[in-house]
Amino acid sequence: MKYFSIKRTFFIAPSQKCNEEFKKIDKFMNLLENSGVGKIIESVKLKNNNCQGRIGYNPFNLFAMIIYCFSKFKASLRDIEDKCLFDIRVSYIMEGEIPNFSTICLFINQYIVPYQYEIFTCITKQIIKEFNLNTSDIYIDGTKIQANANKYNFVWKPVKFHKKLDVKIKTLLNKMGYNDLYTKELIKSYDFNQILKQYAHFNEIDINNIPSGRGKRLTVEQRNYKTGYEYLVKLVEYEEKEKICGNNRNSYFKTDHDATAMVLKEDYYSKSSHDFHAGYNVQVLVSSLLILMYGVFQDRSDFSTFIPMNDLYNKYYGEYPINECDDAGYGNYKNYKYMKEHNINNYVKFQSWGGESSGKSPQLFYVFDDGVMCLNTCIGEEIEFDNYHRKRNKNSKLYKFVGCNSCNYSYKCKAKLKNKDEDYRYIELIPEYELLKEEARNNLQSPKGIEIRINRSIQVEGTFGQIKNNMNYDRIRRRGLNKVSCEIMLMCLGVNVRRYFSSSIENKFKSNCWNTPFTLQKEKFPYVKPKEKRLSNN
Repeated sequence: MKYFSIKRTFFIAPSQKCNEEFKKIDKFMNLLENSGVGKIIESVKLKNNNCQGRIGYNPFNLFAMIIYCFSKFKASLRDIEDKCLFDIRVSYIMEGEIPNFSTICLFINQYIVPYQYEIFTCITKQIIKEFNLNTSDIYIDGTKIQANANKYNFVWKPVKFHKKLDVKIKTLLNKMGYNDLYTKELIKSYDFNQILKQYAHFNEIDINNIPSGRGKRLTVEQRNYKTGYEYLVKLVEYEEKEKICGNNRNSYFKTDHDATAMVLKEDYYSKSSHDFHAGYNVQVLVSSLLILMYGVFQDRSDFSTFIPMNDLYNKYYGEYPINECDDAGYGNYKNYKYMKEHNINNYVKFQSWGGESSGKSPQLFYVFDDGVMCLNTCIGEEIEFDNYHRKRNKNSKLYKFVGCNSCNYSYKCKAKLKNKDEDYRYIELIPEYELLKEEARNNLQSPKGIEIRINRSIQVEGTFGQIKNNMNYDRIRRRGLNKVSCEIMLMCLGVNVRRYFSSSIENKFKSNCWNTPFTLQKEKFPYVKPKEKRLSNN
């Protein structure tokens, strides 16, 4: 007798829970309809109408199904195909049609990848409109996600090797009689190839019949040409690697040229972070628990991603953020100046924020209209730069402070004091940067600054926790910067739709996580106590 056997076939009717989920899906379909994303899909569909063959799947249902799967499931191509077969909710969206993984991949590449930012922003704008969300406070943060590439197949940018090869090439050219080509610039492979051709033609060298092997004697001209050809092959290799790397990075991976070697917080395989891995720098702009903009970069730091992210926000939303709060990874002079030029209220921490707030590294210098004053109320004298003090920034100025040995605050800055016998020290400052830091300091210490700082740690950090832990997304599946950016867009859009579903029950979107109490006062940094000098017995 068989115990584990299905003896009859039956029809699975939707339950009450399924009907409630179907109502959510209908509301989600209305969201897509009102967002205007259908016009984008229709325009791509008209371009592909010339294709002959059988009638394809409904592109609008297919798009809605992909977004729904990215909001609910792991959403790999095979996983989406499996949900079309066995998940009643996905089958409801597709009206019983079952596309395979290759069809889904082709649809993403043709319909979504070229218009990813337009699709993302029009759906996000509709969510903001339906719930009347306040997006005046915007938070930015980034994380590094491992790319879909082999672990140790990265290539470093051969800058040093290229310079050494250039010296060898120019030494060889000197032997060949081309003394006038000895310039400071690196010689290009195209120019070097033309020189070798000219050299072979002038000396009547048969480049196809140069003897090789042991015991073969070569003329000086043949030996020079053979050495030059070896240099040329290596030069072409170095130029190709430098072209792939570009100007802003020093490495790439053989299996994914757009991925950069980074030290990640957690490895996909061993769950450790002690080695280089292929990765992408993913940045998001969050407001009211909603991802407003995303970006995928090849930079290993966050400094250079701040301005492109705000430019993307301005391009697709038609405005700049009103209040923006970031961590200290974005606080530098260039970003502060950008915020001042575009009237963005500065709530971005600077590099020394942690030391000032804890009192371990207090603010040592204060910039006023009359000049610069140190912590001991000593006014600095502006002096000119010389060979010993070279200018690091075109906007910086050099100041000289005297009386440092007798200063009661020297224990805070004595590690930086180099001229103890002369009783003075030099400091290079950018006055405009110090004023911008003072503005950010006042904003961050205010009650509004305390509120926006607490909400930043909840909202934007919680967004990455939602993506990595709750949605099990810890490794990128596609290769190439454009396709990886589209995949990140689908994940971010899945987060927004996921929150849309959770808020559609009560028809209320939770826009703020922590509100400022009325009794909250402005934050003050710890007071720096002067340390009195002990008098000697003499």
